[in-house]
Amino acid sequence: MISQHKYTGSPARMPSRRSSVAIAFIALSFLLLLYTSRRLGNWAPYNEPYHHETDPHKSQHAPQGDDAHSAHDSKPVPSTPAPAIDPLCEGFPDTSNILLVMKTGASESFARVPTQMMTMLKCLPDFLIFSDMDQNIGGQEIHDSLATVQEAAQEDNSDFDLYRRQKWCEVDQENCNKLGNPAREGWNLDKYKNVHIAEKAYNMRPNYDWYLFIDADTYVLWPNLVEWLKQLKPTKKVYLGSVTLINNFSFGHGGSGYIVSKATMEDFIGNNPGVGNQYDMRAKRECCGDYIFALALKDKTEVGVQQMWPTINGEKPATLPFGPSHWCHPIVTMHHMNAEEINTFWHFERRRYHRLVQSGIKAGPLVIRDIFDEFLAPKLNETREDWDNNADNRFYLDQSNDRKWDDWMTNRMKKQDQYNEYEKKAHESFEACGAACKSLGNECFMYRYKDGACSIANAFQLGKPLKKATDKDRTMSGWDVEKIKKWVAEQPACDKIRWPEVKTS
Repeated sequence: MISQHKYTGSPARMPSRRSSVAIAFIALSFLLLLYTSRRLGNWAPYNEPYHHETDPHKSQHAPQGDDAHSAHDSKPVPSTPAPAIDPLCEGFPDTSNILLVMKTGASESFARVPTQMMTMLKCLPDFLIFSDMDQNIGGQEIHDSLATVQEAAQEDNSDFDLYRRQKWCEVDQENCNKLGNPAREGWNLDKYKNVHIAEKAYNMRPNYDWYLFIDADTYVLWPNLVEWLKQLKPTKKVYLGSVTLINNFSFGHGGSGYIVSKATMEDFIGNNPGVGNQYDMRAKRECCGDYIFALALKDKTEVGVQQMWPTINGEKPATLPFGPSHWCHPIVTMHHMNAEEINTFWHFERRRYHRLVQSGIKAGPLVIRDIFDEFLAPKLNETREDWDNNADNRFYLDQSNDRKWDDWMTNRMKKQDQYNEYEKKAHESFEACGAACKSLGNECFMYRYKDGACSIANAFQLGKPLKKATDKDRTMSGWDVEKIKKWVAEQPACDKIRWPEVKTS
């Protein structure tokens, strides 16, 4: 039975004349505020896209047909006020000729896309995001890249288990993902996306000079990218990336991002309608979507990838190998950036811009040395316990007791008759490993030790923490800080920017 409570308080009084005036004033103020906010462009209905996905090369207000006569009417046509510029976008470059095409998955999109929307995406006039499911995040439409994959490729194919479960799911995807293994399943599904994403992106936005394809955990340094692409011609067929190999075939690593010119997209997509479906069955027997994209592009256009590393880069501030190969190079992409890292780097870029402006200095390209100064130099320690600094250029391994080591480790050993006295003992302890590093000059800036394995590197980076372990299983990392500081001090200023060379036919 539902209990009923009788109100026994005093009867309500009629509002006084003064109260009525106050209520009316408040209501009028609220309506005026709402009207003003809409006129200023700071308010948008819930389902309005985060950015207006319009063709920047075509006017939205050009008169058409009979409406053309209105352009000559004496009565002026009111214009829509421009939306207020976000202060964080002050000084952001003109990206109107570059289309960002981002790839994600429904199992991770809510963890990755919002931070991108709150940082670099908020300053772009247009972009596209593709996933393996139609979604809407904060008003931004996410397109299903797999909607047109052939049924024959999906039938009796476990690669599409995640895709089917996502459509079946009647609650949030996070709960439904507990029924499977979304990380492994997402990897299996991902390889069907890249060619379809390129096809859909070009058909939706055919008038851009450049198409930049990235993952949702990729960070783009837009001022550098715009400055670089100004030097290149979109009418030339080029495909630029950080090159990796499968079966001796070169392709642009998708996580690092790859750039395709307008001429290439016209030839690849414009001249080959339905090209996505032509590679659906091929994808079943291959590993990766970025590899399939390069195969398809080579088949249809004869355009191969050009190596743009380290400007197009698969590392991030904590894993960049600073040194001769990563110093005065401008960088346009970084990969494996989580939400916190994206936010931190975005605000670093903004602070750097404002600091230079306030100093009256023109903001030039951000080079890898700038990242070292901000993200590694203040954190350099001599040693760190339970830490992996990724030193793996050369190994010194305990060869006693028939110990077995992986081939890739033994292949990075010097011949023992080439060892100095410190190198001969490097495998014995962390301290001995460090002594060997110090004896090798600029051949070694950092070292790592674990249970009879000493490894060194001729570059320096921060790396990552590991779970605390026992002495035998503990990984120890060390840096020759004095040597690093000396090397850095000896380097000339990065006055000459080392842009990668792009070949055009």
